[in-house]
Amino acid sequence: MSDHTSNSVSFPTNPEDNRPLPELIAEAYGFPLAYHDHEDGNRYYAVQDWISGVAEPPNPTNFWAMMKKRLAKANVGLYIPCVQLPYRATNGRTYKMDHAQAETLYQITQRMDAQTGLRDKVLNFLAQAGVTLDEMRIDPDKALDAGIRGYKRKGKTDKWIETRLQSKAQRLNFTAAFRRSMRQDPQQWQYAVITDEMRLGLWKRSTAALKTQMGLTKNDNLRDHQSDIAIAYELLAERISAYELDRERDLEFDQAKKIVRTNSESVGKHAEETGRRLGIDIATDQPLLPGNV
Repeated sequence: MSDHTSNSVSFPTNPEDNRPLPELIAEAYGFPLAYHDHEDGNRYYAVQDWISGVAEPPNPTNFWAMMKKRLAKANVGLYIPCVQLPYRATNGRTYKMDHAQAETLYQITQRMDAQTGLRDKVLNFLAQAGVTLDEMRIDPDKALDAGIRGYKRKGKTDKWIETRLQSKAQRLNFTAAFRRSMRQDPQQWQYAVITDEMRLGLWKRSTAALKTQMGLTKNDNLRDHQSDIAIAYELLAERISAYELDRERDLEFDQAKKIVRTNSESVGKHAEETGRRLGIDIATDQPLLPGNV
């Protein structure tokens, strides 16, 4: 659930890594994040560590104190309150300090001022994958309810939600099959390229081109703005590609790309015919120009 340098991180760094997102983010950006597994069954993270790594302030303690004052003045409460737990400081002494669950760390990040440290990079990822994907990786049953609630708040239909959640699960299967098929573990940029291969085969356009046509930003999650039909076609292209990739081992990257492109082009022929019948560009859900119908 980081694009992998301090400027760009794609999550998760390993699709089968079941650690919670705060730990993946901390590892990707190279900052420590202490935590306690509490007797209440939940994991609590050191808020000061999170603020130090994400906000990058000169004095994390003062930053957090001022932020709490600002939230209190605005009468804004955190969904899950912080708790005081032991924290071993760099001077070797142990203090009682604020700790919070993952969901609260995300809220704290949202309430940081714009352009604060890594805030926007972390939020851009959470906007795309968010807690729903984190829960899906760790607890698929819990993810179902969380995902449905989130998408209903955005006004999505039951049919769209069902297709979107299926696509999230299939995405994990696709990336896992891609990784297993490779001679060496893929680098993070290769996951983005293999996705582009799917879309170039299916829609004859890259992810960036589709986002431009749909008026989206580069950080928007494309599938969250597509129709359920478009999502279903992408799901099918990834499912068929994953099936073939799972039969292979020791592939070079170009070989894996060819498998994905070929299968996606096959699905794309059906999508193109369907789009002509419906009079829409399925990828973007926009009307076809008269000459393309």
